[in-house]
Amino acid sequence: MHLEYLRDAVQEGWATARVETDAPSLGMLERAKPHKALVSAELLGQALDTVSDGSLITDAGQNVVYANKAFESVTGYSTAEMLGRNCRVLQGPGSDPETIAMMRTVLGRGETFRCEILNYRKNGTPFWNGLTVSPLRDAAGVITHFVSVQRDVTAQRTMQDQLRFLALHDPVTGLPNRTALDQYLFRSTGPGITAVGIIDLDDFKEINDAYGHETGDALLTDFARRLQRRTRDQDFLARVGGDEFVVVITGLSSGNTNEDLSHVAEALHDAVDTGFTIGPGVRVRVRMSMGLALCPPGKSGCEGALRRADAVLYRQKSRKVGRDKWWDVENLTPHPGMEKTMRALSAPARAETTSVSPALASEYRNRLFDGGLRMYFQPIINLQSNQLHCLEALTRLVLKDGSIVPAGRFLPLLSAEETNALLRAGLDEALSQLNVWDTVGSPVGVSVNLSPSTLINPDCSRWVAAALDRHSIAPEQLTLELLETHAADEETHRQAIQQLLDLGVGMSLDDLGSGHSTLKRLTALPFNTVKIDRQLLHQFTSSPLKTMAFLTTMIQMGQDMGWAMVAEGLEDAALTEAVRILGIPYGQGFHIARPMPPEQVLPWIAKAQQSKYAHHDLITTFAGALAYHWQFTRLEAPHSGTLATCPLTAFLGKHPTEETAAELHRQLHSCPNPPSGVPEELLQRLVSKVTANQQDEPGVPFRRPALLGPTQRIDEVGMSPHPGQSL
Repeated sequence: MHLEYLRDAVQEGWATARVETDAPSLGMLERAKPHKALVSAELLGQALDTVSDGSLITDAGQNVVYANKAFESVTGYSTAEMLGRNCRVLQGPGSDPETIAMMRTVLGRGETFRCEILNYRKNGTPFWNGLTVSPLRDAAGVITHFVSVQRDVTAQRTMQDQLRFLALHDPVTGLPNRTALDQYLFRSTGPGITAVGIIDLDDFKEINDAYGHETGDALLTDFARRLQRRTRDQDFLARVGGDEFVVVITGLSSGNTNEDLSHVAEALHDAVDTGFTIGPGVRVRVRMSMGLALCPPGKSGCEGALRRADAVLYRQKSRKVGRDKWWDVENLTPHPGMEKTMRALSAPARAETTSVSPALASEYRNRLFDGGLRMYFQPIINLQSNQLHCLEALTRLVLKDGSIVPAGRFLPLLSAEETNALLRAGLDEALSQLNVWDTVGSPVGVSVNLSPSTLINPDCSRWVAAALDRHSIAPEQLTLELLETHAADEETHRQAIQQLLDLGVGMSLDDLGSGHSTLKRLTALPFNTVKIDRQLLHQFTSSPLKTMAFLTTMIQMGQDMGWAMVAEGLEDAALTEAVRILGIPYGQGFHIARPMPPEQVLPWIAKAQQSKYAHHDLITTFAGALAYHWQFTRLEAPHSGTLATCPLTAFLGKHPTEETAAELHRQLHSCPNPPSGVPEELLQRLVSKVTANQQDEPGVPFRRPALLGPTQRIDEVGMSPHPGQSL
């Protein structure tokens, strides 16, 4: 920044530069306006040494005459080692020849050059260099020197690569997600006939309910791996959400289409021919169904086939008891009215399957808008201070007998108009309660879920403004949470969000990582808050290193973009501690508090001020220990402080069986450069503890998700809605 100012000052006549030929640096800088003063090379060097980016100054022949201290930190080369050398010393086998040639061309024209290029440190390790090179001219306009700024942007490049991967891949299975599928289907099909198949696990919900989401995710990951091994190289496999997968089968012969499909289907079914081990001594079997449709030629053909395949799947699952095969293909001459039975796949994931009779659906709708709506509130806390950050308002349907219906059971039944009406009614109840709390001197903020279809309604901002005015609520007390979804018209969404922001309310992106966020979407839409999807966090016990890498990337991105980052689904002490140590500012989940009726909120806040959620010891779980140690290992940095003050010491001391880990930890503190491999060995030991059965860990509570029936007494449990349906 200082060097760019200097260059501009020289070019604008505010300063002149004179090179002292017998000095090994830039020499003297003479300020001509408003007063003449000489700045010594020593003072200039001291100033440049305070700059956090690496800086080089070369002569016109590009031989180095000055390097600041930050340059040594970035590259490992000291000033003495660089003097007189050409900065080509940083280039290596991975440096892009075209970028190097372009740099020579641009500098040869006397212009500033900016790029990101792969360079190499003194020890041979590569790093991405965010490079800016600018010329310095004398009073006659002749180039006398070049000034470069070097910034290590490896972390940013890695983050971009990770975000690009996550934008197109399912976080649980690693398969392409719905966005990647949409892109694949948009491309023209290859030679031969193409078929699109939608696969659904018949018995997954029962297993997920009985054994919990983590077990369900592990089963889905195993199932996806089996499908991949049985999918032909030319075919495309994706997970579109829940227990649904899509396979695009290409190159089918026109004369033997059914026979080809039979061979493919038989190979795919091998994925469930053997059971799945989901725990010690626990093995389950699942069945699957598939609906297939053929793609006509053209880019839009497969999109239509996807909808038709979904209709076939729906029909196939409805008769799974007496069917003769697990898959079926569309009738190419569908009977009239068949389109009415097709369920669109425009959403990233289908909601929890509901088998509600028309009469019961009508009862739910009538009750919802006739005294049955009730808002529960779930606290979101500051994970560092344990203070309340805000409350999320969650919809509950209370039946006349006092039982409640999960949101995932009634929300899919609502039309767009009814969803709009639900927002208005929910806002009224939530803001009315905020007014009550304001009156008694306990002002809080609240977030209310907003459907994407309601967001783009032209009246949405008017509804919100009227509700705020009606209940005398300051706009900054309200945040609207927008479910992460595919934005067909990003500009429409941006304008709608901006109208709400103009009111003064906050905007939050809910469920980041559930399938459709891209770097462009995240940066283009003006969100204040981003909530990390619980499915990503729940991978911590199976893939802790990958999960921590993603979370760290998102934390850095949140800091750069000014987002408040919230971790959802914190259901046990271990995960809560790990995300706190990693630096996620805010958290929400059953471990902190279950959703509660409004009359319980103020007592909870008062109780939460006590020591229940205070972390007197920094580390109390193996997940926390892993998160703490990983932050040093990934940067190849020693643990801070002494062995006695390091929080790992006290934690490992409470686990006598971990003497090996304790000894490795002692070696880390015994000398500045511990034996090679010690940090990595300790890391792997902690990983093994986290990925093992956490029920055996001392002091780490394990919460097995409760089995819930279709309805339950309202005073028995504060139910969470189905993921993605927390309106």
